[in-house]
Amino acid sequence: MTDQAVTVYVKPGCPYAAKLRAKMALARLPHRAVRFADDPEGAAAVRAHHPEGWEVSPTVVVGGRYLTDPSLREVRAAMAAR
Repeated sequence: MTDQAVTVYVKPGCPYAAKLRAKMALARLPHRAVRFADDPEGAAAVRAHHPEGWEVSPTVVVGGRYLTDPSLREVRAAMAAR
């Protein structure tokens, strides 16, 4: 993953991830979705950045910053700040 990439870590069937991804698509915010199970290193990084070590879906990574279950506004702000 490059610093310019926006990655959304998801669990299959998670309604919160689906809702955020739909909002990001409507807002034309480029991103890629990755299932935790498909990226063990990424999942470990997500757990390392969570206070209790959880894999929270969705977790958005923007320029090295980890956002747990963020709003669209938080994602936009992180993208603007990178």
